[in-house]
Amino acid sequence: MMHEKRQRRRIRFVRPIRVTTEEGERISIMAQDFSMEGLGFKTNVPREIGELLRVSVNIGQNGRSHIMNALGEVVHRRYKDKTFYVGMRFFKDRKPKK
Repeated sequence: MMHEKRQRRRIRFVRPIRVTTEEGERISIMAQDFSMEGLGFKTNVPREIGELLRVSVNIGQNGRSHIMNALGEVVHRRYKDKTFYVGMRFFKDRKPKK
């Protein structure tokens, strides 16, 4: 049985996001879910566990725009139906470990 590691509830959150890799590559994809600790997205390109990503996403509601920029790391990856589901955890007021 799989143990749930999340401490915050996630919600379905299907919106476009921009992901920037450490190498500077920018990718526009769709988020799938969101929590205060991270987000999940689908991609055709595998991301590596521990990979650092910067995301930009509009979290505004009711037609309003509120862009959130966050840095995080890939903590989960699953391949299903010819697509990778990737989970990333945001960093909180600290620099990532290298």
